[in-house]
Amino acid sequence: MSQLLSYETIVKASEGDPEAVAAVLSHYAGYIRFCAKMDGQINTDMQEHIVRQLIESLLKFHFDR
Repeated sequence: MSQLLSYETIVKASEGDPEAVAAVLSHYAGYIRFCAKMDGQINTDMQEHIVRQLIESLLKFHFDR
């Protein structure tokens, strides 16, 4: 079972911290590759699209404090 991302990492990623964003992308890299498979091959265009969407979503997410 994989480790969960820490709350602090998620908060920093939502604030645009490059290291935290990289940590989130690294954490979900396997899942992204799995979702980007088409006919048993990784579709790099789809993979890049998913990564772009994840980054955009991270930066739009706001925590109520």
